[in-house]
Amino acid sequence: MTALLKKTERGVVFKKIDAEYTGGRPASGGTQLKFKLVETASVIVAGINKGKRSVRVKVLDGLSDRQVGNVTIPANRKVPPVGSIIEVRYLYAHRGGSLIQPVYCVQRTDIEFWDCTADRLKYKREAG
Repeated sequence: MTALLKKTERGVVFKKIDAEYTGGRPASGGTQLKFKLVETASVIVAGINKGKRSVRVKVLDGLSDRQVGNVTIPANRKVPPVGSIIEVRYLYAHRGGSLIQPVYCVQRTDIEFWDCTADRLKYKREAG
């Protein structure tokens, strides 16, 4: 498992050793268990998407800001204000692009903007 984390793999699937192959996905349960290797990141709320329960987020990249996508805010949570820092869980990031499968965790008040940098993200491994 440690080797997977070092290689920045996305996850691992465990399968019952005596399970027969069946195509498609089960509605529930099944013979396989997917375990995603997720990361967390602190990002800055860049804007609120009008008419939706989601916010645009960014990180600092050198002397400029870089947009890293949108994050949905659950109905039982307050939408964080523009300029606030939030913690998100995500699968990986594309270089120069967005966070993949971001999930809102919590609003942060214990860190500063300069802690929200692009170099702290886990990037998708390049092909080759």
